[in-house]
Amino acid sequence: MPYQYILANLLAKNEGAVGVLFLDDAGETIDVACSDFSPFQMRVVGAYVGIYLRQAHKFLEEIGQGVPHWMHIEKESLHLYARTLPDGYYVVLVQRSPALSGRAQRTLDQACEQLGRELFGTH
Repeated sequence: MPYQYILANLLAKNEGAVGVLFLDDAGETIDVACSDFSPFQMRVVGAYVGIYLRQAHKFLEEIGQGVPHWMHIEKESLHLYARTLPDGYYVVLVQRSPALSGRAQRTLDQACEQLGRELFGTH
Protein backbone atom coordinates (compact mmCIF):
# COMPACT_ATOMS: atom_id res chain seq x y z
CA MET A 1 0.00 0.00 0.00
CA PRO A 2 1.41 3.42 -0.94
CA TYR A 3 0.10 5.07 2.20
CA GLN A 4 2.32 2.91 4.43
CA TYR A 5 5.44 4.49 2.92
CA ILE A 6 3.95 7.97 3.39
CA LEU A 7 3.13 7.29 7.06
CA ALA A 8 6.60 5.86 7.74
CA ASN A 9 8.24 8.80 5.98
CA LEU A 10 6.23 11.29 8.08
CA LEU A 11 7.34 9.46 11.23
CA ALA A 12 10.98 9.55 10.14
CA LYS A 13 10.92 13.26 9.27
CA ASN A 14 9.88 14.38 12.77
CA GLU A 15 12.29 14.15 15.67
CA GLY A 16 10.54 12.90 18.77
CA ALA A 17 7.67 11.41 16.79
CA VAL A 18 6.30 8.27 18.43
CA GLY A 19 3.68 7.40 15.85
CA VAL A 20 1.47 8.27 12.92
CA LEU A 21 -2.15 7.18 12.59
CA PHE A 22 -4.35 6.88 9.52
CA LEU A 23 -7.98 7.11 10.67
CA ASP A 24 -11.18 6.51 8.72
CA ASP A 25 -14.29 8.70 8.75
CA ALA A 26 -15.55 6.95 11.90
CA GLY A 27 -12.26 7.60 13.74
CA GLU A 28 -11.16 3.96 13.52
CA THR A 29 -7.48 3.24 12.89
CA ILE A 30 -6.80 1.94 9.39
CA ASP A 31 -3.05 1.77 9.80
CA VAL A 32 -0.27 2.94 12.08
CA ALA A 33 3.46 3.61 11.89
CA CYS A 34 5.20 3.78 15.25
CA SER A 35 8.60 4.06 16.86
CA ASP A 36 8.36 4.29 20.67
CA PHE A 37 4.75 3.24 21.17
CA SER A 38 3.46 -0.21 20.32
CA PRO A 39 0.84 -0.60 17.58
CA PHE A 40 -1.72 -1.36 20.32
CA GLN A 41 -0.85 1.82 22.23
CA MET A 42 -1.12 3.84 19.03
CA ARG A 43 -4.54 2.33 18.27
CA VAL A 44 -5.71 3.37 21.75
CA VAL A 45 -4.46 6.91 21.10
CA GLY A 46 -6.23 6.77 17.73
CA ALA A 47 -9.51 5.79 19.36
CA TYR A 48 -9.40 8.80 21.69
CA VAL A 49 -8.26 11.21 18.97
CA GLY A 50 -11.08 9.89 16.79
CA ILE A 51 -13.56 10.83 19.54
CA TYR A 52 -12.09 14.34 19.80
CA LEU A 53 -12.21 14.78 16.03
CA ARG A 54 -15.81 13.59 15.68
CA GLN A 55 -16.95 15.83 18.56
CA ALA A 56 -15.12 18.87 17.14
CA HIS A 57 -16.55 18.14 13.69
CA LYS A 58 -20.09 17.85 15.10
CA PHE A 59 -19.80 21.00 17.24
CA LEU A 60 -18.35 23.21 14.50
CA GLU A 61 -20.89 21.99 11.99
CA GLU A 62 -23.78 22.63 14.42
CA ILE A 63 -22.74 26.24 14.98
CA GLY A 64 -22.28 26.83 11.25
CA GLN A 65 -18.50 27.05 11.24
CA GLY A 66 -17.80 24.24 8.79
CA VAL A 67 -15.54 21.33 9.57
CA PRO A 68 -12.11 21.30 11.23
CA HIS A 69 -9.12 20.95 8.93
CA TRP A 70 -6.47 20.98 11.64
CA MET A 71 -6.41 20.03 15.28
CA HIS A 72 -3.47 20.34 17.66
CA ILE A 73 -3.84 18.74 21.07
CA GLU A 74 -1.05 19.57 23.48
CA LYS A 75 -0.67 17.36 26.52
CA GLU A 76 2.02 17.52 29.21
CA SER A 77 4.36 15.16 27.40
CA LEU A 78 2.81 14.78 23.93
CA HIS A 79 1.63 16.81 20.97
CA LEU A 80 -1.03 15.37 18.67
CA TYR A 81 -1.53 16.94 15.25
CA ALA A 82 -4.54 15.88 13.21
CA ARG A 83 -5.22 16.88 9.62
CA THR A 84 -8.22 16.04 7.45
CA LEU A 85 -8.16 14.16 4.19
CA PRO A 86 -10.98 13.81 1.65
CA ASP A 87 -14.07 11.78 2.61
CA GLY A 88 -13.58 12.38 6.35
CA TYR A 89 -10.28 10.53 6.76
CA TYR A 90 -7.54 11.85 9.05
CA VAL A 91 -3.80 11.58 9.54
CA VAL A 92 -2.51 12.09 13.08
CA LEU A 93 1.12 12.69 14.06
CA VAL A 94 1.99 12.00 17.71
CA GLN A 95 5.16 13.66 18.97
CA ARG A 96 6.89 13.92 22.33
CA SER A 97 7.39 17.32 23.98
CA PRO A 98 9.13 19.57 23.32
CA ALA A 99 7.87 19.48 19.76
CA LEU A 100 8.79 21.44 16.68
CA SER A 101 5.23 22.42 15.82
CA GLY A 102 5.99 24.27 12.61
CA ARG A 103 7.97 21.38 11.17
CA ALA A 104 5.36 18.87 12.30
CA GLN A 105 2.59 20.84 10.61
CA ARG A 106 4.58 21.35 7.40
CA THR A 107 5.51 17.67 7.07
CA LEU A 108 1.98 16.60 7.93
CA ASP A 109 0.63 18.91 5.21
CA GLN A 110 3.06 17.35 2.72
CA ALA A 111 2.05 13.81 3.74
CA CYS A 112 -1.64 14.69 3.40
CA GLU A 113 -1.05 16.10 -0.09
CA GLN A 114 0.69 12.85 -1.07
CA LEU A 115 -2.09 10.73 0.44
CA GLY A 116 -4.70 12.86 -1.32
CA ARG A 117 -3.04 12.19 -4.68
CA GLU A 118 -2.40 8.48 -4.06
CA LEU A 119 -5.68 7.49 -2.45
CA PHE A 120 -8.25 10.06 -3.51
CA GLY A 121 -6.95 11.39 -6.83
CA THR A 122 -6.79 15.00 -5.61
CA HIS A 123 -4.23 17.46 -6.88
